[in-house]
Order: sequence, then structure tokens, then C-alpha cells
Amino acid sequence: MLHSLNEVDFTERVLQLIPGADRVQLRRMFGGVGLFEHNAMFAIAVNDQLYLKADATTRTEFERRGLERFHYDTNDQSLTLDFYHAPAEVFRHNRDMALWVNRARAAAFRGKTNAANH
Repeated sequence: MLHSLNEVDFTERVLQLIPGADRVQLRRMFGGVGLFEHNAMFAIAVNDQLYLKADATTRTEFERRGLERFHYDTNDQSLTLDFYHAPAEVFRHNRDMALWVNRARAAAFRGKTNAANH
């Protein structure tokens, strides 16, 4: 169950824009929704914002653009995850959404592969 009608609307909008949405599983987390493919989380939709997975290969592009990392506060700690705010153009052009989501998926898959190898 999602938190609010706005959250449902935003998540549905994201799903309409991303390639391969039929392969995406949604899970509630961090006060929003995690977007997964093959059990690898590649995006977080929360508070009408989209955050995309980054890693050593893709992080510099997010940082170069000054995009913020995802922060989540719990009762006893503050978490900063390797997800960055999506650039605004992803909502203006489908090809930009596809490019950035595919980068995020690749980062998520690399992270999952690296974790399995350690």
C-alpha cells in the first residue's frame, strides 16, 4: 500500500516514463517507494521526487550537476544512500529518462554483483 494519492500519482507517472516498467517491482521503503528490477533497487520515489542509484562509475555525473544525495532520518540515525536526485530533464524527455534510468539500473546491478562476489 502506498502512502498517499499524490505518491501513487507520482510513482505511476515515473512508471509511465521509464523503459521496461513491466519488469519493475515496487516496495515501500524510506517513506516512499523503492523501484526494483531483479531484486536490485535502482530508484526511490519519495515526496514527489525521484532519486536514482549511483556508483563509482556514475557518481561523478550526479555530483558535477550538483544533484543531492538521498537522506533518510530514522528515530536514531540519519542515512545517506548512494541515490541522487534525478536531473529535471528526465521528466521533459523520454530519451533522457531512459538514459538516466538505464545508468541507475546498471549501477544497481553492478552493486548487486559486487555484493554477491564478496
